[in-house]
Amino acid sequence: MRPGRGRLRGALADASLRARVMAAAAILIALTSLVSGFLGTALLSSYLYSRSDAQLRDFAKVASSILERSHVPVTQNGQLPAQFLVESVGPDGTILTQEAPPHSAAGPRLSAAQLRDDNSPFTVPASGSPGQSWRVLIVPLSGGRHAVIGFSLDGLNSTVTRLEIADALAGAIAIAVLAVVGLPLVRASLAPLGRIETTAQAIADGDLSRRIDQPSRGTEVGRLADALDLMLGRIETAYQARAEGEARALESEDRMRQFVADASHELRTPLTSVKGLAEFGLQQGHAASPDELLRLMTLIQREASRMGRLVEDLLLLAKFDTDRSLDRRHVDLSSIAAQAVQAARIVNPDRPITLLAGDPVIAYADTGRLRQVIDNLIGNAMQHTPPGSAVTVSVTSTTGHGEIIVADDGPGMTPEQAARVFERFYRTDGARSRARGGAGLGLSIAASLAAAHGGDITVDTKPGQGAAFHVRLPLAASVESET
Repeated sequence: MRPGRGRLRGALADASLRARVMAAAAILIALTSLVSGFLGTALLSSYLYSRSDAQLRDFAKVASSILERSHVPVTQNGQLPAQFLVESVGPDGTILTQEAPPHSAAGPRLSAAQLRDDNSPFTVPASGSPGQSWRVLIVPLSGGRHAVIGFSLDGLNSTVTRLEIADALAGAIAIAVLAVVGLPLVRASLAPLGRIETTAQAIADGDLSRRIDQPSRGTEVGRLADALDLMLGRIETAYQARAEGEARALESEDRMRQFVADASHELRTPLTSVKGLAEFGLQQGHAASPDELLRLMTLIQREASRMGRLVEDLLLLAKFDTDRSLDRRHVDLSSIAAQAVQAARIVNPDRPITLLAGDPVIAYADTGRLRQVIDNLIGNAMQHTPPGSAVTVSVTSTTGHGEIIVADDGPGMTPEQAARVFERFYRTDGARSRARGGAGLGLSIAASLAAAHGGDITVDTKPGQGAAFHVRLPLAASVESET
């Protein structure tokens, strides 16, 4: 590639789109003017030469016949026009007679070889006059003489030159008109691209909500804007989904770390107790009385049972984190609630536990898991309320859902405590002993089981006004209609 051409392409690449469009239009106009001027000049020149040659041949026939009969100049006889050059040249090249048109500065300059060319007209330069030329036809005469018939091309060349100048002026005027009229039109047409550029820059700076001002949908720029808006919407959605996924992944990772730390801490307490009791028993050896050994074994059994319940709860939560398959069937929420209340009354005969249930409320649920939810809620109510506080279990139904409510008249919870009450290992009373309060997994298990059934669990509580846990489950009719 030539260096000059490479620099031109580099300059066009660096220029703005507006400048490139204008440059391309100017080049096209210049090329069009050049081609049209060249073709027009060529056609006109060909036409004028063809007409001149025809006149030259016609005049040569008459002039040669006259020169054969007489040496008198042909135009002086008054028989032929005077715009032609007529020469009679002898065999040795000497001009015998000559008659030139008026205002003709010099005749044609001919060589000996050209004098013998008697086929067709040809162009020769004027003798002693640079820039002038003649159209000449050689006609042989008797006696070795030749008739030189010429036609000055000054007028023809002047006409062609004026046409070339006119074409050049027309091309220059067209380019000037393009600059005056075309530039504002191009600027107006490319204005939407400027808005697209501004929007793209804003998006590159981080504002993914920006969109392009919609121009007319019937234009290429309008369709481009529509396509870019669609693309930007999808990019924003994908970016938000990715950001939310990363946030959820970080949150899940943090929760897993906290879960593992809490589980380790909860397991370490009974393990430490079992280890300490076992070491104490070994130290006593045979000196320990049977009553002392029985007391140590009872304590070890109690800590082992506590650790076993904790492990079972952890395994249950892990199972529902990965697989929420349930053994579902049509069950009556009122019957399950009645069974849970009856079992709680047997374990806590001094606690007033009331059941409020009317007509059967049929849900599509796992009987064992649903019973576990109610047991956990009743156990939570009895554990966190003073002795003798009342607990009420209600079963109602609304449109498409059944609801189980476990309420107590205990001390209640603050809004901060209520917001975290379903978190794993969370305790509303951090000062109470772990032996009395448990691991803090009961409500987490209840929430996971409710979610596995397609329902949810919420709490309605205020300090000093007790707490009411609401379990909402879809009724069997609703589940069947969806499937």
